Amino acid sequence: MIIRTKPLGIPRLLFFPAYLLLQSTGCFATPSEMKAGDAPSLADYSLEQLMDVSVEVTSAARKPQKLEDTAAAIHVITQEDIRRSGMTNLPELLRMVPGMQVARIDGSTWAISSRGFNAKNSDNLLVMLDGRVLQTPTFTGVYWDAMDVVLEDIERIEVVRGPGGTLWGANAVSGVINITSKSASATQGGMASGGGGNYERQGTMRYGGKIGEDGHFRIYARDIGQDNFKPSSSTAHDQRDLRSAGFRADWGLTGGNSLTVQGDTYTSDSDHTGSTITLAPPASTPVGYTIDQKGGNLLTRWKHALSATSEWTTQFYYDYYERRYQNIGERRDTYDLDFQHRFLLGDAHDIVWGLGYRQTSDQMENTFVVSFNPASRTDNVVSTFFQDEIALSRDSLYLTVGSKFEHNHYSGFEYQPNLRLRWKIDERHTAWTAVSRAVHTPSRTDANGQVAATATPAGVLLLQGNPEIKSEHVLTYEAGYRIRLSERSQMDAAVFYAEHNDLMTIEPAASYLVAGPPAYTALPRVFFNKASATTRGLEWNGSWRPTDKWQFKAAYTWLKMDIHRNADSGDTSIESEVGRSPQNQFQLQVFHSPTAKIDLSASLYYVDSLPSLNIPAYTRMDARVGWRVQRDLELSLTGRNLFDPSHPEFINSSGPRTTEIPRSVFGAATWRF
Repeated sequence: MIIRTKPLGIPRLLFFPAYLLLQSTGCFATPSEMKAGDAPSLADYSLEQLMDVSVEVTSAARKPQKLEDTAAAIHVITQEDIRRSGMTNLPELLRMVPGMQVARIDGSTWAISSRGFNAKNSDNLLVMLDGRVLQTPTFTGVYWDAMDVVLEDIERIEVVRGPGGTLWGANAVSGVINITSKSASATQGGMASGGGGNYERQGTMRYGGKIGEDGHFRIYARDIGQDNFKPSSSTAHDQRDLRSAGFRADWGLTGGNSLTVQGDTYTSDSDHTGSTITLAPPASTPVGYTIDQKGGNLLTRWKHALSATSEWTTQFYYDYYERRYQNIGERRDTYDLDFQHRFLLGDAHDIVWGLGYRQTSDQMENTFVVSFNPASRTDNVVSTFFQDEIALSRDSLYLTVGSKFEHNHYSGFEYQPNLRLRWKIDERHTAWTAVSRAVHTPSRTDANGQVAATATPAGVLLLQGNPEIKSEHVLTYEAGYRIRLSERSQMDAAVFYAEHNDLMTIEPAASYLVAGPPAYTALPRVFFNKASATTRGLEWNGSWRPTDKWQFKAAYTWLKMDIHRNADSGDTSIESEVGRSPQNQFQLQVFHSPTAKIDLSASLYYVDSLPSLNIPAYTRMDARVGWRVQRDLELSLTGRNLFDPSHPEFINSSGPRTTEIPRSVFGAATWRF
């Protein structure tokens, strides 16, 4: 562990304007003294833990630090938050994060983003699981229908809103989601959990034990199923089944060393609705199809403490997946090596630097509807980063400066600097401000893809990649303020203003004749960088615990977007991005433990309308009751979307809307042995 020594001194009054700035977070931490088999109630948590001051995070600075000491808009979902929410998958858990836009399209598809630009294939949000990047280079977004973890094994989910490119690299433009699982030593013994409801069923088995004197392990197997949701106007086609298994092993070795090895494998099939293109006669018709997929990963991490003020970490992982649907096939293999070194320099400098290398190879099976040129490609990303947190005054004022430098095969050399100032005014007040540059690099689809979007008697509309496409850049200004009003209440807020440049547009090009057979006229639309945008917003949340048995949490976010096409742009759809993200969102969560064995919770979510998609505003109500029958057995019943039979949340632009999100119930049991 690195221990900070005495910093320098600078008068506070020189930085009084920082007092006026704002920030945002909020969560609860699981007590370290709680045994793995316990299911704690609200009253089991200390006041300090419920007020967030002891939560430790790593995503904001790539080093452990208290949440209250971060110069970023960060929110943490803890294991206790997960348990009390009644949610059963990762995307739905993200609804609890202020500033996140989470919209379910159907039973197996979500649109998830932060600070605007929401879409089915949102590509500006970096998502990691234990240091493994979950984005696919195919479109630099996440295949959420293939993502699943044992929720009971998650230690915390850290969500940083705003650019994270300085530390984490390209495509961390609007935020970073970092999912951290528990160590194997924290999951000893057995666990069986399962449940079902009117649309969903799940089952998990897990067992943990020791490996010699210094090691621990766990293994798990899991099966989930999602039935078709309520149809909107035609038959719904969105069921999902996924089976997974995996392991983790941790060793605490001599000489300041620790080693982690973990891996997972899965198979899945998920149903979707899209459009199929026919040339005789030219037409685009709705079609239901099933995506069959499988994948796996293996990760190893070695940490070594050189001294009390210096430590390094080396991590390597291999990840592969295969997806196949409508005769379209995709396979991808990724190798990633990362090295990080942290050390203290003198009395004032806490330095983190590192190197990274990633190689990804794909094999595409081309069809008329979706094709890539070339059909197979290997890309490499080489990177290095450096960041220094400088103590300007004793225990109060800290300046962070750093940058990431990367080279990729699409846009070449990229840099992503970062400058942050944190002022710890006193034990209850913290203010911070930041300016950051981040980039979104082109994806395989942006550069080499071709999609037959629609067919009409005039011809076939083809969306075509551009090998000369450039990166999108964003410069973001942020400010935050965090206050603990009393021992039982706190508030956080953040404001931001971002300038987006070289946004990708879809430009018309000259038509041409394709010989066939059958012959048809191609109406190409090619990707270019001919738009810019500004986004600005406010993110606020607060927490209040009036008694040991009651807890209240609330959050409000406001977002304003403006998009501008260049004078020579012919894109007619880019402005519609403004109406795909809600301008206002509000949530209220109430937790109550009337007895030592009963937990009650209710969550209210208001989401503003999406004018571009003709989605009206909606209010969602979830409620859960949990009963600890005995120390190792807990039963629960959760109701979701209780206010209405069903409602739409988003529309998949590549196909017709066939599904609405229904009212549902889910009963579950967890037994630890």
